[in-house]
Amino acid sequence: MAFYAFYVALYAQIAVGITFMPLWLKAQGLSEATIGMLMAAAAIIAVVVNPLVGTFADRTRLNKAILVALIIGATGATLALGAISGALLVAMVFLMYRALISPLVPLAESILIANLTAYRLDFGQVRAWGSASVVATTLLCGFLIDWFDTRMILWLLLVILLAQVVTSNGLPARARGTQPAITTAAILRALRNQSFLLLLGSAAISQACHAVFYAFSTFRWLEAGHSTSAIGMFWSLGVGVEIVAFVLGKRITARLTPGKIILIACIAGILRWGIFGLSAELAPTLVVQLLQGATLGLAQVGVASYMRQNIAPEFLSSATGVYYASAGLIAALAILVGAQLYPISSSYVFLFTAALCAFGAIVASLMVEKSE
Repeated sequence: MAFYAFYVALYAQIAVGITFMPLWLKAQGLSEATIGMLMAAAAIIAVVVNPLVGTFADRTRLNKAILVALIIGATGATLALGAISGALLVAMVFLMYRALISPLVPLAESILIANLTAYRLDFGQVRAWGSASVVATTLLCGFLIDWFDTRMILWLLLVILLAQVVTSNGLPARARGTQPAITTAAILRALRNQSFLLLLGSAAISQACHAVFYAFSTFRWLEAGHSTSAIGMFWSLGVGVEIVAFVLGKRITARLTPGKIILIACIAGILRWGIFGLSAELAPTLVVQLLQGATLGLAQVGVASYMRQNIAPEFLSSATGVYYASAGLIAALAILVGAQLYPISSSYVFLFTAALCAFGAIVASLMVEKSE
């Protein structure tokens, strides 16, 4: 149960970050434009931090110790956020906080994927608990803000980070068994292969489109006349379907190669963002959110399957770090493009992401050809 418990705590923190941290930043006097720039800057920081942390973890084999140290550091940064004032200082400490939490998911996934067989685990089942945590945490945080104020966001975040420290105690240090000493040159050679680059050009692009969705979807729904409570229901629907995809992940990977799974996710992305770009009314929105099971759930199942089949355990932290860093860089660039398109028309933002997924589908088809 250790992995399940930790993933609940891990994705509870992600839920607060995606949904409510921008609201807290706004309450500190930061404008929407500044918040958008901070989010893009945080994604760019992840591009540097994630591979460095992943490589360090692979060389030292101290994955769990590094994970716990980052969580403790993030806890300290969160306490600092509650004690300071001033837009510039808040922005600086917030970026420090994001730099500390950005490697958590790739590090956790490297430990999980490396131990799936030893612990008889299914990636999709564990990840589904994380998605369920997103729904529960979003509802809880929303109620807390209504009952009190935005200060509750940091208090909840502190509780979640402490829960991560406690639940991480049951995680294994890393993969079972011993490996020879790892050098930076060996890691770079392992990652510099065609199939891994195809993964970055397909799945990483597909996942980056979700960052654009997180940044602009609420504004588009409000523009279409939906209430905030309805928007909350839209989010819950999407995550609910995503959970189903994770639960069925083992059956899917038994029948389809990683390339085919990712190709399906990219095609679903073309449909999802294309539909949302054309209309944000109720009926199209329901279709858009139902497609989250494929665009997010299947994509992550496909990536985990690829990592397990193609990346040696001693390189998993590096590979997952590079993957998430690439997705973060693409996301930052896509958000900046979206910020330029949104004033012209909100629909253009999502038609743009549909075009990105079309490119990802082409690259994913090359993955399929390569694996056959």
